[in-house]
Amino acid sequence: MTENIEEIAEKYKVVVRDLMKVYKRGRKEVIALRGIDFEVSEGEFITIVGPSGSGKSTLLKLLGALDKPTAGSVLFDGHSVTLLDDYRAMMYRRRKVGFVWQSGNLVPGLTALKNVMLPMNLAGAPKDKSQERAEMLLTTMGLSKRMEHKPNQLSGGENQRVAICVALANQPELLLADEITGELDTETTDMVMKSVRMINEQFGTTVVNVTHNDRVAATADRVLRIRDGLIEGQKHTIYGEMTEVDAKGRVVIPESVRKLANIGKRVVLEITDRGLLMRPLETHLEEDEQS
Repeated sequence: MTENIEEIAEKYKVVVRDLMKVYKRGRKEVIALRGIDFEVSEGEFITIVGPSGSGKSTLLKLLGALDKPTAGSVLFDGHSVTLLDDYRAMMYRRRKVGFVWQSGNLVPGLTALKNVMLPMNLAGAPKDKSQERAEMLLTTMGLSKRMEHKPNQLSGGENQRVAICVALANQPELLLADEITGELDTETTDMVMKSVRMINEQFGTTVVNVTHNDRVAATADRVLRIRDGLIEGQKHTIYGEMTEVDAKGRVVIPESVRKLANIGKRVVLEITDRGLLMRPLETHLEEDEQS
Protein backbone atom coordinates (compact mmCIF):
# COMPACT_ATOMS: atom_id res chain seq x y z
CA MET A 1 0.00 0.00 0.00
CA THR A 2 1.38 3.38 -1.03
CA GLU A 3 1.63 5.87 1.81
CA ASN A 4 0.19 9.37 1.61
CA ILE A 5 3.25 11.52 2.27
CA GLU A 6 1.17 14.71 2.50
CA GLU A 7 -0.92 13.28 5.34
CA ILE A 8 2.20 12.09 7.13
CA ALA A 9 3.86 15.51 6.73
CA GLU A 10 0.85 17.15 8.40
CA LYS A 11 1.38 15.02 11.51
CA TYR A 12 5.14 15.43 11.93
CA LYS A 13 7.62 18.28 12.12
CA VAL A 14 10.27 16.36 10.17
CA VAL A 15 9.74 13.51 7.72
CA VAL A 16 12.66 11.63 6.16
CA ARG A 17 12.03 9.27 3.25
CA ASP A 18 14.40 6.91 1.43
CA LEU A 19 17.36 9.19 2.18
CA MET A 20 20.59 8.18 0.46
CA LYS A 21 24.01 9.80 0.34
CA VAL A 22 26.91 8.56 -1.76
CA TYR A 23 30.33 10.23 -1.61
CA LYS A 24 32.93 9.79 -4.32
CA ARG A 25 36.51 9.13 -3.23
CA GLY A 26 38.46 9.14 -6.47
CA ARG A 27 37.11 6.19 -8.45
CA LYS A 28 35.47 4.66 -5.39
CA GLU A 29 32.01 5.36 -4.01
CA VAL A 30 31.30 5.44 -0.28
CA ILE A 31 27.66 4.89 0.67
CA ALA A 32 27.02 6.90 3.84
CA LEU A 33 23.22 6.49 3.93
CA ARG A 34 21.37 3.60 2.29
CA GLY A 35 17.73 4.69 2.27
CA ILE A 36 16.61 5.97 5.66
CA ASP A 37 13.00 6.57 6.75
CA PHE A 38 11.82 8.13 10.02
CA GLU A 39 9.68 10.94 11.45
CA VAL A 40 10.09 13.46 14.27
CA SER A 41 7.10 15.04 16.06
CA GLU A 42 7.02 18.72 16.93
CA GLY A 43 8.67 19.28 20.31
CA GLU A 44 10.12 15.76 20.39
CA PHE A 45 13.66 15.05 21.57
CA ILE A 46 15.23 12.17 19.66
CA THR A 47 18.75 10.82 19.65
CA ILE A 48 20.36 8.91 16.79
CA VAL A 49 23.06 6.66 18.19
CA GLY A 50 25.64 4.66 16.30
CA PRO A 51 29.35 3.96 15.97
CA SER A 52 31.80 6.18 14.12
CA GLY A 53 31.21 5.96 10.36
CA SER A 54 27.59 4.82 10.68
CA GLY A 55 26.22 7.85 8.83
CA LYS A 56 24.75 9.82 11.73
CA SER A 57 26.68 13.06 11.12
CA THR A 58 25.89 12.90 7.40
CA LEU A 59 22.23 12.55 8.29
CA LEU A 60 22.38 15.62 10.54
CA LYS A 61 23.91 17.73 7.74
CA LEU A 62 21.09 16.72 5.39
CA LEU A 63 18.46 17.62 8.00
CA GLY A 64 20.08 21.05 8.33
CA ALA A 65 20.45 21.64 4.56
CA LEU A 66 24.23 21.79 4.88
CA ASP A 67 24.46 19.15 2.16
CA LYS A 68 22.17 17.58 -0.43
CA PRO A 69 21.26 13.89 -0.60
CA THR A 70 22.00 11.64 -3.54
CA ALA A 71 18.36 10.51 -3.40
CA GLY A 72 15.35 10.73 -1.11
CA SER A 73 13.80 13.67 0.71
CA VAL A 74 13.64 15.64 3.95
CA LEU A 75 10.38 17.46 4.71
CA PHE A 76 10.15 20.20 7.34
CA ASP A 77 6.61 21.42 8.13
CA GLY A 78 5.55 19.75 4.88
CA HIS A 79 8.09 21.60 2.73
CA SER A 80 11.00 19.89 1.00
CA VAL A 81 14.37 20.85 2.43
CA THR A 82 16.20 18.87 -0.23
CA LEU A 83 14.83 21.02 -3.09
CA LEU A 84 15.95 24.36 -1.62
CA ASP A 85 18.41 26.42 -3.65
CA ASP A 86 21.51 27.83 -1.91
CA TYR A 87 19.85 31.08 -0.82
CA ARG A 88 16.69 29.42 0.53
CA ALA A 89 18.78 26.76 2.27
CA MET A 90 20.72 29.54 4.00
CA MET A 91 17.47 31.23 5.10
CA TYR A 92 16.12 27.89 6.35
CA ARG A 93 19.23 27.42 8.48
CA ARG A 94 19.11 31.00 9.74
CA ARG A 95 15.41 31.06 10.64
CA LYS A 96 14.46 27.48 11.43
CA VAL A 97 17.55 25.54 12.57
CA GLY A 98 20.14 25.85 15.31
CA PHE A 99 23.39 23.85 15.22
CA VAL A 100 25.61 22.72 18.09
CA TRP A 101 28.86 20.95 17.21
CA GLN A 102 31.39 19.03 19.25
CA SER A 103 33.65 22.10 19.24
CA GLY A 104 34.29 25.31 17.34
CA ASN A 105 30.93 27.04 17.79
CA LEU A 106 32.30 30.14 19.48
CA VAL A 107 34.32 33.13 18.26
CA PRO A 108 37.45 33.13 20.48
CA GLY A 109 37.78 36.93 20.75
CA LEU A 110 34.17 37.57 21.83
CA THR A 111 32.62 37.27 25.27
CA ALA A 112 29.88 34.75 25.91
CA LEU A 113 27.30 37.53 25.68
CA LYS A 114 28.60 38.83 22.36
CA ASN A 115 28.87 35.32 20.95
CA VAL A 116 25.17 34.78 21.63
CA MET A 117 24.26 38.20 20.25
CA LEU A 118 26.20 37.63 17.01
CA PRO A 119 23.60 35.50 15.13
CA MET A 120 20.88 38.01 16.00
CA ASN A 121 23.04 40.91 14.84
CA LEU A 122 23.67 39.11 11.53
CA ALA A 123 19.93 38.60 11.16
CA GLY A 124 19.35 42.35 11.60
CA ALA A 125 17.78 42.28 15.06
CA PRO A 126 17.97 45.52 17.13
CA LYS A 127 20.93 45.59 19.52
CA ASP A 128 18.82 46.05 22.65
CA LYS A 129 16.56 43.13 21.72
CA SER A 130 19.59 40.97 20.91
CA GLN A 131 21.22 41.73 24.25
CA GLU A 132 18.00 41.11 26.16
CA ARG A 133 17.51 37.68 24.57
CA ALA A 134 21.19 36.74 24.94
CA GLU A 135 21.11 37.59 28.64
CA MET A 136 17.91 35.59 29.08
CA LEU A 137 19.38 32.51 27.37
CA LEU A 138 22.65 32.64 29.30
CA THR A 139 20.79 33.08 32.58
CA THR A 140 18.51 30.15 31.72
CA MET A 141 21.61 28.03 31.19
CA GLY A 142 23.08 29.04 34.55
CA LEU A 143 25.71 31.36 33.07
CA SER A 144 24.59 34.74 34.41
CA LYS A 145 27.98 35.30 36.08
CA ARG A 146 30.00 34.23 33.02
CA MET A 147 28.56 36.56 30.38
CA GLU A 148 31.67 38.74 30.08
CA HIS A 149 34.07 35.80 29.91
CA LYS A 150 35.68 34.71 26.64
CA PRO A 151 35.79 31.03 25.56
CA ASN A 152 39.33 30.48 26.86
CA GLN A 153 38.16 31.64 30.30
CA LEU A 154 35.31 29.09 30.41
CA SER A 155 35.28 25.37 31.16
CA GLY A 156 34.38 22.82 28.48
CA GLY A 157 30.86 22.44 29.82
CA GLU A 158 30.37 26.20 30.02
CA ASN A 159 31.54 26.60 26.44
CA GLN A 160 29.04 24.01 25.26
CA ARG A 161 26.21 25.69 27.16
CA VAL A 162 27.17 29.02 25.54
CA ALA A 163 27.19 27.21 22.18
CA ILE A 164 23.65 25.97 22.84
CA CYS A 165 22.61 29.58 23.57
CA VAL A 166 24.19 30.65 20.26
CA ALA A 167 22.20 27.94 18.47
CA LEU A 168 18.98 29.16 20.14
CA ALA A 169 19.62 32.87 19.53
CA ASN A 170 17.30 33.23 16.54
CA GLN A 171 14.56 31.10 18.12
CA PRO A 172 14.95 28.04 15.89
CA GLU A 173 12.24 25.41 15.76
CA LEU A 174 14.77 22.61 15.29
CA LEU A 175 18.00 22.08 17.24
CA LEU A 176 20.60 19.76 15.67
CA ALA A 177 23.37 18.55 17.98
CA ASP A 178 26.39 16.60 16.72
CA GLU A 179 28.43 14.74 19.38
CA ILE A 180 28.24 17.79 21.64
CA THR A 181 29.60 15.90 24.66
CA GLY A 182 32.35 14.05 22.82
CA GLU A 183 35.16 15.97 24.54
CA LEU A 184 33.57 16.23 28.00
CA ASP A 185 33.89 14.13 31.14
CA THR A 186 30.93 12.21 32.54
CA GLU A 187 29.82 14.82 35.09
CA THR A 188 30.00 17.67 32.56
CA THR A 189 28.25 15.52 29.94
CA ASP A 190 25.31 14.99 32.29
CA MET A 191 25.13 18.73 32.96
CA VAL A 192 25.12 19.64 29.26
CA MET A 193 22.48 17.04 28.37
CA LYS A 194 20.26 18.22 31.23
CA SER A 195 20.55 21.69 29.71
CA VAL A 196 19.47 20.39 26.29
CA ARG A 197 16.50 18.63 27.89
CA MET A 198 15.54 21.79 29.74
CA ILE A 199 15.62 23.80 26.50
CA ASN A 200 13.48 21.17 24.80
CA GLU A 201 10.88 21.30 27.54
CA GLN A 202 10.95 25.02 28.31
CA PHE A 203 10.96 26.37 24.74
CA GLY A 204 9.28 23.44 22.97
CA THR A 205 12.28 23.15 20.62
CA THR A 206 12.41 19.97 18.55
CA VAL A 207 15.80 18.31 19.14
CA VAL A 208 17.72 15.80 17.02
CA ASN A 209 20.93 14.73 18.73
CA VAL A 210 23.53 12.32 17.36
CA THR A 211 26.03 10.46 19.50
CA HIS A 212 27.90 7.19 19.91
CA ASN A 213 27.33 7.30 23.69
CA ASP A 214 24.39 5.25 25.07
CA ARG A 215 24.45 7.29 28.30
CA VAL A 216 23.90 10.50 26.31
CA ALA A 217 21.24 8.82 24.18
CA ALA A 218 19.20 7.93 27.28
CA THR A 219 18.34 11.62 27.78
CA ALA A 220 16.02 11.60 24.76
CA ASP A 221 12.33 10.72 24.40
CA ARG A 222 13.21 8.21 21.69
CA VAL A 223 16.43 6.58 20.49
CA LEU A 224 17.05 5.49 16.89
CA ARG A 225 20.00 3.19 16.26
CA ILE A 226 21.94 3.59 13.02
CA ARG A 227 24.51 1.21 11.57
CA ASP A 228 26.11 1.16 8.12
CA GLY A 229 23.79 3.88 6.86
CA LEU A 230 20.51 2.23 7.93
CA ILE A 231 18.20 2.68 10.91
CA GLU A 232 18.38 -0.74 12.59
CA GLY A 233 15.99 -0.16 15.47
CA GLN A 234 14.78 2.07 18.27
CA LYS A 235 14.22 1.97 22.00
CA HIS A 236 10.62 2.63 23.09
CA THR A 237 9.74 3.69 26.63
CA ILE A 238 6.90 1.10 26.82
CA TYR A 239 7.83 -1.73 24.43
CA GLY A 240 11.61 -1.66 24.85
CA GLU A 241 13.79 -2.62 21.88
CA MET A 242 11.97 -2.33 18.54
CA THR A 243 12.93 -2.37 14.88
CA GLU A 244 11.81 -0.20 12.00
CA VAL A 245 9.65 -1.14 9.02
CA ASP A 246 10.31 1.58 6.47
CA ALA A 247 8.04 2.96 3.75
CA LYS A 248 9.09 0.17 1.37
CA GLY A 249 8.43 -2.59 3.88
CA ARG A 250 12.11 -3.19 4.64
CA VAL A 251 13.06 -4.42 8.10
CA VAL A 252 16.54 -3.92 9.54
CA ILE A 253 17.25 -6.45 12.29
CA PRO A 254 19.56 -5.07 15.02
CA GLU A 255 22.99 -6.69 14.93
CA SER A 256 22.69 -7.91 18.54
CA VAL A 257 19.42 -9.72 17.71
CA ARG A 258 20.88 -11.23 14.53
CA LYS A 259 23.76 -12.74 16.48
CA LEU A 260 21.51 -14.01 19.26
CA ALA A 261 19.08 -15.64 16.79
CA ASN A 262 21.88 -16.89 14.50
CA ILE A 263 20.36 -15.11 11.50
CA GLY A 264 22.43 -15.08 8.33
CA LYS A 265 21.55 -13.60 4.95
CA ARG A 266 18.14 -15.29 4.63
CA VAL A 267 15.19 -15.94 6.92
CA VAL A 268 11.96 -17.91 6.71
CA LEU A 269 8.74 -15.91 7.27
CA GLU A 270 5.63 -17.51 8.77
CA ILE A 271 2.29 -15.89 9.63
CA THR A 272 1.06 -17.23 12.99
CA ASP A 273 -1.79 -16.46 15.39
CA ARG A 274 0.55 -14.11 17.29
CA GLY A 275 1.80 -12.31 14.20
CA LEU A 276 4.82 -12.67 11.92
CA LEU A 277 7.44 -15.25 12.84
CA MET A 278 10.93 -14.80 11.42
CA ARG A 279 13.43 -17.64 11.82
CA PRO A 280 16.82 -18.34 10.27
CA LEU A 281 17.02 -20.54 7.19
CA GLU A 282 18.81 -23.73 8.17
CA THR A 283 22.46 -23.48 7.19
CA HIS A 284 22.56 -26.68 5.11
CA LEU A 285 19.50 -25.61 3.08
CA GLU A 286 21.07 -22.23 2.35
CA GLU A 287 24.29 -23.92 1.26
CA ASP A 288 22.35 -26.36 -0.98
CA GLU A 289 20.60 -23.44 -2.73
CA GLN A 290 23.87 -21.68 -3.36
CA SER A 291 25.64 -24.79 -4.73
